[in-house]
Amino acid sequence: MALHANGTVEFETRATGILATSLIDAGKPSLWGNVVSPGVLAANHQHLFCLRIDPMIDGLQNTIMQEESLSVPYSAQENPHGNSWKIAKKAIEESGFVEVEPKLNRTFKVVNEKKLNAISCNPVGYKIVAPTAQLLIADQRNTVRRRARFAEHHLWVIHHRDVEFWADGHWTNRSHDETGGVFDAAARCDNVREEDIVVWQTYGMTHNTLCGGLPGDAC
Repeated sequence: MALHANGTVEFETRATGILATSLIDAGKPSLWGNVVSPGVLAANHQHLFCLRIDPMIDGLQNTIMQEESLSVPYSAQENPHGNSWKIAKKAIEESGFVEVEPKLNRTFKVVNEKKLNAISCNPVGYKIVAPTAQLLIADQRNTVRRRARFAEHHLWVIHHRDVEFWADGHWTNRSHDETGGVFDAAARCDNVREEDIVVWQTYGMTHNTLCGGLPGDAC
């Protein structure tokens, strides 16, 4: 984690690059990964994380503001050159989830609506900047999906509770279903506008492995 001179707080997560492999019959291909060495299969997989953000922007009364860039219809009065757009803002009122939408340049800001910047007159806050990730692919009946419900959506907003620190609950590796995670917390439908909120950002990548082997080996 780093704090930059411009006020940006940067959090970095990296993958090791080490493949999870299993045995496969020599010469046999697979739809589920790539053969990286004779008889060795590297399976396709996903790396999905959920960052817990507990903000305090000039106090505890914070709000998530969703912003989208929308084109303005052509008109001689409002958009005579056809190149303008407007920013549509919407406060998240109730605990739940929201999705990233690159086509609308959808962004999210944690703001304090009661504290305005003296120059712009907009609420003070921080924009959450995260890479857009493909969400969990596993079927809803799959155990991984059932105990990692956080990975079904890009961003969650819940009301703060001292005991809620795990996106997928306390006992992820020993359960068949998420219990006490962010999915359950969001289902409470708490008010999250101008409240003590917690934001959970899902991010990561889908890793489709590449063919390996030695130069000259057939793939």
